[in-house]
Amino acid sequence: MRALSVLLREPLFRAIAAMAAFYGAVNACIYPYLSLIAVNRVGLSDATLALVLALASASAVLSSVLFGILADQIGNRRLIALVTVGATVIGTGLMVLAPLPAVMLLAHGLLIPMGTAIFGQIFALNNLAAQAHPALRDSLQATVRAVVSAVFLMTLLFWTWGLGARPAGGGFDVMAVYVTAVLAALALLAVIWRGWPRKGQEPWQDRPLGLNLRAALVELSRPAIALRLLAMGAVGGLPMLYIVLTPLIFAATPERQTADVALMVGLVAGFEVPFMLALPWMQRHLSRQSLILAGALIYAGFVGLLALYPDGRLLWALPVLAGLGAAPILTLPIGYWQDLMQGRPGTAAALMALQRLAGDLLSAAAFALGTALGGYTIAALLGGGLAALGALTLLVVDGATKSARMS
Repeated sequence: MRALSVLLREPLFRAIAAMAAFYGAVNACIYPYLSLIAVNRVGLSDATLALVLALASASAVLSSVLFGILADQIGNRRLIALVTVGATVIGTGLMVLAPLPAVMLLAHGLLIPMGTAIFGQIFALNNLAAQAHPALRDSLQATVRAVVSAVFLMTLLFWTWGLGARPAGGGFDVMAVYVTAVLAALALLAVIWRGWPRKGQEPWQDRPLGLNLRAALVELSRPAIALRLLAMGAVGGLPMLYIVLTPLIFAATPERQTADVALMVGLVAGFEVPFMLALPWMQRHLSRQSLILAGALIYAGFVGLLALYPDGRLLWALPVLAGLGAAPILTLPIGYWQDLMQGRPGTAAALMALQRLAGDLLSAAAFALGTALGGYTIAALLGGGLAALGALTLLVVDGATKSARMS
């Protein structure tokens, strides 16, 4: 609870927690309803929606990598953060004013994905601010990450109620999600403007590194880093596979209803929060890599049981298992990359984005191969096996190097 006390007591950490909260709110407003709005309201074809999603993935990764490296080069992280969130404000604002196909291509293919780079920048700031509390760094990271999940869940529950409560003309229209998204993005921009220390006024030393872009990109492609990216991507891709498989598995199960999907996703997100807050205690007993391996095995068990027994009576106990497994695999990579790239928090944020790309590709491969071989259950088991293999690889590689910075 010491980390929570710091978040509540110190203005800078209160600002960081607020940034995390508004980031979670923006995501919960937009992404659960993206495909519905694109096809049913804006009128995009399936092929155009696929193009939007492909552009969004490329934009999110490229902006996170380039902004992260640029922040380390020039040292003006506040300016980078303002530009990043400014893109989100413009993108969501355009969808409020003119929800047309071309606008959606620009907003969701470029501008809003650019704004996702703020996730890594928030944790880069948190890492720098935690220099004043070195013993609490991991606790502060876990607590801020739990804020993202908690606010995401609360916003999702609000919209589940708001969009579902439409008898006698009541409730909200689905396009109202963009109104709250732009308001949350503006609030995030205001918190950054007021709460993020200006360049030269930071209470820590943050000198520009002076590396050119080409040298920084070459460094990220080194075999030692690439292997860790693949390993961590295999672990991080499993939650993405679960999100894809759950509605498909439930739709193929007569005992399950469409509403059960939202209930399952909400319960999993809810149980992530307490286990994230408990991570600092766990880290006093196990290394970061061991916890990631344990989390991968537990989460693989959750996904496998979900696929094997979607009609089982114990189905609704599985979110507890999911929360326990998700906490380390969603939270600990943040500190892992920051330690690996010590003194370069912006580049660590870039690695977080590359890890997500690797996870998306590996989860897509597991889905495609698994469904081709035998269906959703095979895909779930294959994805779980990849996650376990990735976590084990990480443990072996870091154990072999015996690097204290990665322990």
